[in-house]
Parts: sequence; C-alpha cells; structure tokens
Amino acid sequence: MIELLMATLPLSLAAAVSVSSILVFFAILVAKEKQIEHGFAFVLGGISCYAAIAAVVIFSCSAAAPPGSSHHPGLHAGGDFILSALCILLAIKEMLKKADAGKERNRALPGGAVAYFGIGALMRGASANTLPPFIAAVKDVSGAHLSSSSSMTLYLMIILVSMAPMIIPLLIFMFNREKAVALILPVNNFLEKNKKRISITVLVVIAFYLALHGFHHLRG
Repeated sequence: MIELLMATLPLSLAAAVSVSSILVFFAILVAKEKQIEHGFAFVLGGISCYAAIAAVVIFSCSAAAPPGSSHHPGLHAGGDFILSALCILLAIKEMLKKADAGKERNRALPGGAVAYFGIGALMRGASANTLPPFIAAVKDVSGAHLSSSSSMTLYLMIILVSMAPMIIPLLIFMFNREKAVALILPVNNFLEKNKKRISITVLVVIAFYLALHGFHHLRG
C-alpha cells in the first residue's frame, strides 16, 4: 500500500495544480464577507466532483478487469499512453492559445454557498490539465486490487492531495486570517503572471511521467 501511495503521489500533486480554480478560491478568501462559508462550499464542490470522477474510473476499471481476474498490463499501459497523449495535446492547445485581452474581471458569483459549491465542482471537472493525472492515479489504485479499506484510504488520499492547495489555505484562514491573506497575495500574483507557463509545464511533465508509467506496466 505504501509503495502504491508513493507511486501515485506525483500524479496527485500534479492534479493539485489547477491554477484557475486556485485563483478563484483565493479571490473567495480575500472577499469582504462569508469567506469561510463560501470557501468551504467551493472546496466541498471540488471534492464531490473528484469523488464522482473516481467512482466512474473505478467502475470502468472493474468492468475491464474484474477482481480475481489476471492483471492486464497492456490495458493499464494503454490507458497511461492515452492519458499521456492527451496531456501533450492539451499542452499544444495551451501554447497556441492567445493571451486574454486585458485583465480578467472579478465578478461576484450569484447566490450563496450553493453557487460556490457548483462553481467548485464545475472548475475541477473542467480542469483539463488536472484530470489526466487524477484519473491515472485512481486507475492505478483500482488496478492493484487491494482490500476495500486500503483502496478507500488511497482514493481519499488522492482526492485530499489533489485539493490540498485549497484545503490548506482554508485551514490557515480559519485560524489566522491575517497570516493567510499575507501568504495568499504573493502566491496569487505569481500564479496570475505565470498561469500559462505553469499549465504547460505540468502537462509536459505528466505526459512524460505517464509514458514511463505505461512502459513500466508493459515490462511488469
């Protein structure tokens, strides 16, 4: 279990780098009111979205290779190669995308916590650069056919690590708002300036990692 956790940790960390959703979350924390309520709703929406995606991946992997059946290294390798190719295509798309004209406008979301829950779920589900590594991590755990408790623990760890850039600032904000804002502002500025570069770098690194992972499955 520990070995599998360490193998999926790079994928979980890559899934955590969703610059757009992090920037929106930071905007929530520096808003004038209901920061904790709206921030918690946003995080819960992201967790719920990832849980739903994980359930789909688990069901798909179970249908392809039921527990008790022989392992299919070619199937797992094929999945890694497909996700790797998807990362490359997304990186190329990001490189060709023109810079947004002017600064993004910060608009208040309509409604209350329910709206923030929906936005949190939608942004995680639509985050193209984080879905491939997240799916790959869940797929590896599902394909290992561990005990139910061990698998659930790993699934939970993948989701929590993937949401860590929002969970950790929210916890800091709950106990020390001034310190949280002091940490958020420089990070926010860095992400704003390097959003495109970060996304491309993460996609290329994960594409390379998944390709190696696929060859590892074939050798295994």
